[in-house]
Order: sequence, then structure tokens, then C-alpha cells
Amino acid sequence: MSGWTRAGAGAGLLGAVFYVVSAFVAGNPPKPDDSTATIVAHLQDKRDALLIGTVLALIGLALFLWFLGYLRALLADAEASIGEPGSPLATVTLVSFVVLFAVIGGGGAALNVVVWRGAGAIDPTLVRLAVDAQTLSLYAITATVALLSVLAPTVVIARTGVLPRWLVALGAVEIAVNVVELAGFFSRSGWNTGGFVAGLGPLVWVVWVAAVSICMMMRKPEVALTP
Repeated sequence: MSGWTRAGAGAGLLGAVFYVVSAFVAGNPPKPDDSTATIVAHLQDKRDALLIGTVLALIGLALFLWFLGYLRALLADAEASIGEPGSPLATVTLVSFVVLFAVIGGGGAALNVVVWRGAGAIDPTLVRLAVDAQTLSLYAITATVALLSVLAPTVVIARTGVLPRWLVALGAVEIAVNVVELAGFFSRSGWNTGGFVAGLGPLVWVVWVAAVSICMMMRKPEVALTP
């Protein structure tokens, strides 16, 4: 495996690290059902750290996209090896990742503006609306595409063994969490507000990506990894 190929495969692990750090650089974030006053105070007091977190998240996004090119190529080659024409699951993986990133980015845009401007200078109702938009984009609204982003490669792994099959079990955990997230779309309070599920969904997803990334770096080069 060439150095660039290994770096591309490993970009998922590095992206996961940047994402986790970005999520907690300002400390534990408020829960979606916390009071508006608590949320405004957190956004105001942690403004600089939250802006740093946004920059780290953007770096993580670039690394995830680099990794995605190599993941798609690996899945496409694996599907071709079993005579699957057109690499449909590789395509589903690619599209679901891109849609997931786009919806999360769009849902969090208003909150980034609020943090940049200063939450204390903005109507608390608008601050709450921005926070709720981010919550839904991270959890309930993206639950389906997050599920597909894991399910499609998991099926390929299960059918071809292109990566260790214990990844299937980890993928199943993420899929189960996504189903609970989707149910939380109807909840406005409690542990599953807006599909929050105690924040497990994104964390399990990045753990799955990191595990896939490590396995891709460690595998023998029977299948080409040129995106």
C-alpha cells in the first residue's frame, strides 16, 4: 500500500479525532432540553472555545471527505469482486456521507452565526431556534442517512469480508442508535429530545469510522484503493 493510499485510508481516524475534540473543546455541551438561559450562558461564556471547535470540525470534515474517496473505492472493488454490477452500495455510501455532512452543516450554520455574534446580543428565542435546528440536524433529521452511511458498507463487509467482520457488529450498534434517534423526532423533552439519545449517535458513528479507517490502513493490498 502506497504512502498516499495509507494516508487517505487513515484520514478517517484523524477526522474522528478532530471531530471529538471539536465537540468537547468548550466542555460538555448543554443538553437539548436544558433551559434557554442555560444554553445562552454557555454559548456566551464559551464563545472563543466554540469558534475554535468550529474550525476543528471543518478540518475534520475535510479529512472525512478524503477518507470517503478511499472507502468508496474499496467498497466498489469489493462489490466488483463478487460480480455486483455498478457498485450500488458504494454509491449509497458516498451519497449518504455527503448528504449527512451537508444537512449537519446547514443545520448548524445559524448557531455558528449566533456564537460568532455573541449569544447575549441576540433574542433568546432566536438563540433557542438555532440550537434546536442544530440538534435536529445532528440527530433525528439525519438519522436515516447516518444509518445508510453505515448500513451500506456493513452489507459489503458482511458479504465479501473485505474488512474484518467484527465491524458488522459495531455497525449494528450505530444502526440501532439511529433507529432510536428517529423515534426522538417526536420528543421535546427528556433523554431523547430531538433524537439526542444521550449524544450517543455521533460518537458511535465516529468510532465506527475510526475503526474502519484503522482496518483499511492495516489490510493487505489485495484490492486497489485509488479513488
